[in-house]
Amino acid sequence: MTCVLLALAACVTPGPPTQPNDREWSLLTADYTWIESVRKAQPSPPPGASRKQMIELALENHRKLEPTYVAFIDKVKEYHDRTHDPRAATLLAREKIIMGDEYMELLSRYDKALEFYRAAVQLDPTNADANQRIAIAESRRYVSMAAFAAVRTGMKEDDVRKLVGLPREDWIKQVVQNSRVYSVWIYPKADGGASAIYFDNGVVYHTNWNAAAPPAAR
Repeated sequence: MTCVLLALAACVTPGPPTQPNDREWSLLTADYTWIESVRKAQPSPPPGASRKQMIELALENHRKLEPTYVAFIDKVKEYHDRTHDPRAATLLAREKIIMGDEYMELLSRYDKALEFYRAAVQLDPTNADANQRIAIAESRRYVSMAAFAAVRTGMKEDDVRKLVGLPREDWIKQVVQNSRVYSVWIYPKADGGASAIYFDNGVVYHTNWNAAAPPAAR
């Protein structure tokens, strides 16, 4: 009986490694190198591109890479969950940061960016880049009174962007009347209200710190 059990044990196929190993990691690294090369070869926005153009180009670049990228990330996650290799955690955290950067810098969606940055910290708690970006995103979630007060009539859009940032794309309203472009940039405040900056052909003509009251005051 003992001989039979030993023979059966010898026939059992061992499962995938549960410890970090260079063989699997080398294959994943090769795939990641290819993904990085594709990223670098993607077109960049032309000088002076509008935000709409930059968003559309970013979406198109994502579409080109998505099938291969999703499969790769799934492989890295499976390897990480199985082996707890810190190298895989660092790679996954880096990808979370890249996604967070797009939400923060391109879309001004700071809450969504924070989700990615915090996920990166969970994967790699000592990741200085992720922790630094959390602080930046937190500071940009709501417009500060000091920065808003520095906006003056006659400033151009680029000057305002440097002072208080660019609102998310759906918080910029625009209308054309008599060949003039009127727009308003809306910024959320920490109290739940909103401030607004008004432009006439790209030049500030009015600001309103209390453009919308907090929910409790409405």
